[in-house]
Amino acid sequence: MDTPLQLRQLIPPLTARTADGRWVRAWDFKQKKSLAIVFLRLEDVAPRGTAAAPNPLSAELAARTDELRRLEAVALVILPAPVPASLALGSAEEVVVAADVSGRSQRAFLGEDAFGTAGLARVGAFVADRYGELAAQWIAREASALPGAEVILEWLSQVQLACEECGAPHWPAE
Repeated sequence: MDTPLQLRQLIPPLTARTADGRWVRAWDFKQKKSLAIVFLRLEDVAPRGTAAAPNPLSAELAARTDELRRLEAVALVILPAPVPASLALGSAEEVVVAADVSGRSQRAFLGEDAFGTAGLARVGAFVADRYGELAAQWIAREASALPGAEVILEWLSQVQLACEECGAPHWPAE
């Protein structure tokens, strides 16, 4: 599937609003944290009226906040509809769930045809380093086609290793 973004380019602006009314921007984390940015539909994260589990990627990222913290990374889960106040995924510091109801961010990352007649027609996952350079991306029609958290975390780990300004690597003591 075609994408408007090229690897190694700076990610486009991303602005979204959390359930508690805070604005979050990708650039809030510039020079501080690497980013995993995941664009999903609301029903992928919080299935309506069912006991079904949320999308594996968002649930796995929420369960692995310790790894995100260790990798000095944040996962931004961006939805096209307002975020229900009851929706919480992991630590709010490592996994931020927010909505871009304007669709600007989705179109910038997923393409101008990101929306169809039934709403968000594409979903995606993106990994960017702390300077906003795109390292990896996946775009699909269904959330089930996106990679799991293990793949995203591996990319975040590679981004951390490649960062020249991130200090000495932390080698485990024997």
